[in-house]
Amino acid sequence: MALAPEEKWIDAGPFRTRYLEAGRPDAPTVLLLHDGAWGGASSVTWSDIIPRLAEHYHVLAPDMLGFGGSDKVVFVDRAQYQPRMRQMKWLLEALGIAEPIHVAGNSFGGSLALKALADGKTLAIRSVTSICGTGGAWKGDASPAELPHWDGTENDLRRIVELLIDADSPVFEAQLAERLKWASDPGHYRAVKAVSTPLPASLVRARRVDEWPRELEGIATPVMLVAGKRDVLLQPYWPERLRTALPHARVEIMDSRHSPNIDQGDLVAAVLLDFFGGC
Repeated sequence: MALAPEEKWIDAGPFRTRYLEAGRPDAPTVLLLHDGAWGGASSVTWSDIIPRLAEHYHVLAPDMLGFGGSDKVVFVDRAQYQPRMRQMKWLLEALGIAEPIHVAGNSFGGSLALKALADGKTLAIRSVTSICGTGGAWKGDASPAELPHWDGTENDLRRIVELLIDADSPVFEAQLAERLKWASDPGHYRAVKAVSTPLPASLVRARRVDEWPRELEGIATPVMLVAGKRDVLLQPYWPERLRTALPHARVEIMDSRHSPNIDQGDLVAAVLLDFFGGC
């Protein structure tokens, strides 16, 4: 059984997707979704956790469109969750996986997992875990002020990584190096930046009222929400806001910043295994 992840590529739908795979193919599948910060990729977000989950599960960790080694494709006329949701559907179909899966995501990946749960049609879901992903709401002041811009240098990327994990973490420098590798990949900067390109005032239209998280009401699928005590990218009350629609959701509060899956892998893996086992 391969506990260390194997790097693979596959044509899923119309796009080329890079993904990591580990564990027995006949075991229940766990789909891991990475964050959407500069340089996000499966290996950046999940490398420390995949071998632990692979002892019990079939683990898939794909690079979303625009990130990592996947095609640098971006859609600017629709919500960014929809194309990636379909990408996950195409990936599972290409690999012949039809049974319900556990989905866990960090940050944008956690939001994508919640949006897929609300969608109810694209993915067959056994459980959802969102690690500091809200579905897009309840952002802290640092999120719009710090995350959208990056000047292309290692020094400025260090600023981004310090929002995700502790600067004195023993994995900090390795995380910075891996994230810089993928952030420097051709097409990544343009793909990420395109979404935040400002429109001329004459083209700005009023947005429809966002009723999130009402879309989750009545869903009985097991859900776990993992929050960081020291996360400055989100408002601290976000798990309780989601529990207005998902009163059965399990909430775990960790002494961390935005991405405990990166610098507290042992703890997060243990919590995930406990949750999956009870679903």
